[in-house]
Amino acid sequence: MNLPELSIKRPIFVTCIVILMVAVGVICMRRLPVDLFPNIEFPIVVTQIGYPGAGPQEIETLISRPVEDQLSTISGLKTLRSINREGAGVIVAEFTLETDIKYAEQQVRDKISSVKGKLPDDILEPVIRRVDPAEQPILIVAVTGDLTPAQLFDLADDKVRPKLEQVPQVGLVEVIGGRKREIHVNLDRNKLKNHEISASMVASRIAAAGQNIPVGRVDEGKKETVFRALAEFKTLKDISDTVVNFAGNDVPVTVGTLGVVEDSLVDENSRVFANGKKSVFLMVFRQSGSNTISVSEGVRSRIDKINEDLKKVPGNGALSVVRDTSKMIAANVTDVKESIFIGIVLTLLVVYLFLGSARS
Repeated sequence: MNLPELSIKRPIFVTCIVILMVAVGVICMRRLPVDLFPNIEFPIVVTQIGYPGAGPQEIETLISRPVEDQLSTISGLKTLRSINREGAGVIVAEFTLETDIKYAEQQVRDKISSVKGKLPDDILEPVIRRVDPAEQPILIVAVTGDLTPAQLFDLADDKVRPKLEQVPQVGLVEVIGGRKREIHVNLDRNKLKNHEISASMVASRIAAAGQNIPVGRVDEGKKETVFRALAEFKTLKDISDTVVNFAGNDVPVTVGTLGVVEDSLVDENSRVFANGKKSVFLMVFRQSGSNTISVSEGVRSRIDKINEDLKKVPGNGALSVVRDTSKMIAANVTDVKESIFIGIVLTLLVVYLFLGSARS
């Protein structure tokens, strides 16, 4: 008995098989991961090393060349190039397609660790990562409000970002723009010279004095008492009153004597606007392998709840979605569903025209 004969003589059985196939297909389609790019790996490893205050020439001489000399010995390396700019150097290592990218990344990490001793002491921790087109933000959220730059940054970093990171399958939320609060100690060069004190001595004294440190414990039978010194700065006056040195063994030289302590902001290195209004951007990244559309829907739902909470707080803070990559993915998914539906209708129509029986 062939398939056409089986379909005609056993219509109920064939109908059950078709319904089962359709049900399994619908279940699998709902569980199918959806993303903008396929899951592919490029054989490229990028190393970024920050060196604040250094120029491109110093970055090339002190960082890029020693690192390139070490990375050039890795097997499977195809090309090696560096990008040197103010304050940071980027070394790009491209491997052959036959090279295992995980093995290559580990080799790069080992080489960077071995060359650290030849690099300047005050460089930032190297950032090593593979190039993955899927590692881009699925959502860009703008945080706006009638707040000072420091308050707006604190709102985005301390209140909004943790709530978005709690959304299922959200891997990382990065803050872009804004200026964080920073305490500046502006020293007078003449006063430093008169008291024979260096700026590094002032910095070390402030760092040592503004810490809460444990000082020991006392055991009294079954009772144990732990002591710690509470020296963390609470106000600007606490920093000004920090003793740096003693003049004549009895006159204290404080930070306020050598300069002025002021409440300021970090240097601005990026600026973002939303609808012409200065704001702070939150870049939302998904976890690897998660469904972009479901993550985007979860983040949008959380944004609505956060906006409701911000209405109760002074400052007119609000969140708005600037970019959503899931829209084009959802549009493609809709096109696929429409194509499936049209294909089913055309199939039924063609079969009906050939058989001439609606029942068949």
